[in-house]
Amino acid sequence: MKKFLGLLSVGLLALGSAAPAGAATPLNAIFSVDDPEGNMGGARVRGVHASPDAPAVDVLVNGTVAFENVAFEDITDFVEVPAGTYNFQIVPTGETEPIVYETDLDLVAATDYTIVATDLLENITPIIMTADGGTPAEGSAWVRFFHGSPDAPAVDIAVANGGPVLIADVSFQEFSEYQEVPAGTYDLEARLAGTSDVALSLSGVTVEDGVVYTAYATGLVADIGVLDVFYYIPAAARGEGARGSLWSTDVDVQNGDNRSASYQLLWLPRDTDNADPAGSDVFEVASGEAVRWEDVLGQAFGVEDGTDAFGALAIISDSNDLRFFSRTYNSSEEGTFGQAIPGFEAGDLISANEMKRILFFTENDEFRSNIGVLNGTGSPMTINWRRYTADGTMVDEASADLPAWGNVQLNRVFSGEAPVVGGYIDVWTETEDAAFMAYGSVVDNNTSDPTTVLPQ
Repeated sequence: MKKFLGLLSVGLLALGSAAPAGAATPLNAIFSVDDPEGNMGGARVRGVHASPDAPAVDVLVNGTVAFENVAFEDITDFVEVPAGTYNFQIVPTGETEPIVYETDLDLVAATDYTIVATDLLENITPIIMTADGGTPAEGSAWVRFFHGSPDAPAVDIAVANGGPVLIADVSFQEFSEYQEVPAGTYDLEARLAGTSDVALSLSGVTVEDGVVYTAYATGLVADIGVLDVFYYIPAAARGEGARGSLWSTDVDVQNGDNRSASYQLLWLPRDTDNADPAGSDVFEVASGEAVRWEDVLGQAFGVEDGTDAFGALAIISDSNDLRFFSRTYNSSEEGTFGQAIPGFEAGDLISANEMKRILFFTENDEFRSNIGVLNGTGSPMTINWRRYTADGTMVDEASADLPAWGNVQLNRVFSGEAPVVGGYIDVWTETEDAAFMAYGSVVDNNTSDPTTVLPQ
């Protein structure tokens, strides 16, 4: 793990959305399996969305939607049609206008067409690649490369760590012929053409015997390092809790991207307006690497012994392929007792007017039950809930207001109805554009061993 010195401004949180519009689209690589032998004699067509700032689109063929809701870096399946001339239109998803692009194409039998939407929206330009059958030699695969990054210079595709160049000098909107390579797993890199300077690392690329692939460079070099992809861990702690418990949180960060990723941890204390949260330094995690933060609040934020810190974490990154997992645990003479809580992407949060149910609430001499809620946006919201006993009787309906990025833990939520076994709670919000996460925590009164219950 590499650390970048200094703090990144987190003023963008004031935008107030869980997934800001116009999110960064850093340089990346995506792959398709082309399967030219699957063509049964007609013309096959598919689309690739490689325009970094364009919204999701529909593709109409002769006025009928052929590909629906194609988002950036999506690759559609092939659709086979008879040979002939067809009118193609690209429009925003669910709309009939404006027509972003329109053209007539003559499609030839026994030919595959891949239509790649390239460049920024104001200059969007479809580039067409074709394939017309053939099979790699036994033990080999075919690979071609399409350069779809508007601000990246010409590149070579090479074996990593000084290895040979496989595909040379491909500029934006250009593509290579298929190259035959032995089947296997490769660490590759895109180098600035004619140099050893690496623009993008592609580790662990597997090409299988007899399979045909296209690799596409997508995104923008300028967006590398822009931290605007949000993740959340809805509980983190360092301090003393109920019944003498002593809590800490460990967090794993794993990079599933094919390039190094930058990220910053944001501390969101409980019962606080976090419109201007404290941020850690900015860190780098290599492609494929996993990093463990033991006692994350002590390590990343300097929380000292004797200070009780309870709340949640947000993470901002320049990658949409990070994974997070946490363990918040109580230390005792018998060892540690902890609850596992995964990290959540912005798209995993509970959105406005979406109701979720949390089960397993228990309140008696042996167990106590709490509920935690995190506002996943930079704007205030109201969280609503209904509590039910195991026989389905509604106990009550209530609500609470949460400030920007605020979070709260409601303790012993069924204490007034104890003993309770199998209680459940429905949670939702009616605040427009709100998004939140909620979870239950069932704690053993003897050991303070907690169990996490996620919403369903």
